[in-house]
Amino acid sequence: MNDAKADTKGKVLYGKLTYDRVPSTLENGLNYSAVVPKPIRNVRVVLVEYNKESPTNRELAVTTSGEDGSYSFAVPDLVTRVRVRAYAETANPPLFVQDNTNGNALYTLESAAITTTAAATVKDLNAGSGWGGASYTGARTAAPFASLDTLYSTARAFMAVRPQLNFPALPINWSVNNRPESGDIASGQIDTSHYNSGTGGIYILGKADVDTDEYDAHVMVHEWGHYFEDKLGRSDSIGGTHGAGDIIDPRLAFGEGWGNALSAMILFPDAKYRDTGGVGQGNTTLIIDMETNDSNDPTPGWFSEASVQSVLYDLFDPANESFDRVALGLGPIYDIMTGGQKSTPAVTSIFSFINALKTVPGTSASTIAAIDSVTSKSGISPVQDEFGTGETNNGGNAANLPVFRQMTVDGESQTLTFLADVNRNNKLGANRFIRFTSPAAGPLQVIGTSSGDIGLKLFEDGKLIAAADSYISGTEQFSFAAKANKLYVLAVQGFNVNGSGQYTASMRIASGEIAGKGMIVNQKTKTVR
Repeated sequence: MNDAKADTKGKVLYGKLTYDRVPSTLENGLNYSAVVPKPIRNVRVVLVEYNKESPTNRELAVTTSGEDGSYSFAVPDLVTRVRVRAYAETANPPLFVQDNTNGNALYTLESAAITTTAAATVKDLNAGSGWGGASYTGARTAAPFASLDTLYSTARAFMAVRPQLNFPALPINWSVNNRPESGDIASGQIDTSHYNSGTGGIYILGKADVDTDEYDAHVMVHEWGHYFEDKLGRSDSIGGTHGAGDIIDPRLAFGEGWGNALSAMILFPDAKYRDTGGVGQGNTTLIIDMETNDSNDPTPGWFSEASVQSVLYDLFDPANESFDRVALGLGPIYDIMTGGQKSTPAVTSIFSFINALKTVPGTSASTIAAIDSVTSKSGISPVQDEFGTGETNNGGNAANLPVFRQMTVDGESQTLTFLADVNRNNKLGANRFIRFTSPAAGPLQVIGTSSGDIGLKLFEDGKLIAAADSYISGTEQFSFAAKANKLYVLAVQGFNVNGSGQYTASMRIASGEIAGKGMIVNQKTKTVR
């Protein structure tokens, strides 16, 4: 605590900071009749001088609230009127909640004027929910602190198992104006709660009677999971619309499955992901049970976010099912996400995660067998490597295997089949992967020809280094400066959605340079939900 810089005679002001936590239910949205006061932890608290005749905001002292929400100040003897102001920000981990519809103003909780003539003055502050019995009738001051507290707990859970961990600053953008509309973020049109890698911030829905997420802890942790991937790990997810039962790109399946599974890990033993909304926040609009092991998934496998979340959660939680004999806890999962999953030359998927886990030095044969038992339960063949070699589950179409085609520079061309009726570019049949190794340093050509629309993206250890996407049919090509004996991944994306049947592309990788066709690009900003 930094005490006031003035002589004191022992006057003390102290109290506790709390916020209203509104629990969510499995049936009827938020339960305002069961509000629980929770401590506002580890936030910056300022003692501010107050003068009725000449109001001032002169800061007298600064402290940090305790884990129980407590704070304490020594009050200068000559000061008799003060205010206590708590900011919605923590220093470790560095989190802050701001209003994206009000110039990113930082949220605060502030007391009325307090008289401090006594030797000891007690002042407790509570951030209220604002609920008036049938609707919100007061200021929703609890919402920013609820959002902050959920993500404070999330980061602290990792810090507990990896004490040297330092997180980069995370802005949390919440507003009563944030609504499920696309448009201007500064006016609250955030589309949905999401993480944006461009701003490095999380955006949280707050529109009453439509969709509010400040008390939906699983939603909050899910979005933090995308921040974690972006800042500490790696995500190759292409984003886009997705839902239960979809057969989607393995990069997207992992990213969304990771976010869902992480919410259950952090909130353990509450494994039921839920999202509330509607009039009076009275509907539970989504429930996902991480322990059901794909029971509601019509097509489990490496292309299913439901399968990914089940696998990851079963690897984390206690060995409580006949097929689940693995109980990693959070620490080893952190190690894989920031280690092998981050450095894989493939794309981030359940294959890269499981391969990194199975190849940890000292991993026993029995542990590997236990891991295979978990993945097999979710329709995933025993993982042989990060490229999905040996996978037999094709998601209903033989064209989806192998997961990675292998090509040779100056070797035979490869024919790829795209499923034109997949409806969305992030579904499995729209994307194909090729891996190849450059035999020597020098220019290489990548050439794709198709009667349909294709796009080419070349990755080096997850970094996008070249691309071509100029025409709706015909030839897409580029050349790039290859490194000697380096493995590259080529993602070929089809765009002929809402069609029918299939179409093909012929791919070739050759030595030499294509004049004017080299293109170095930067990774685009991704919005992940």
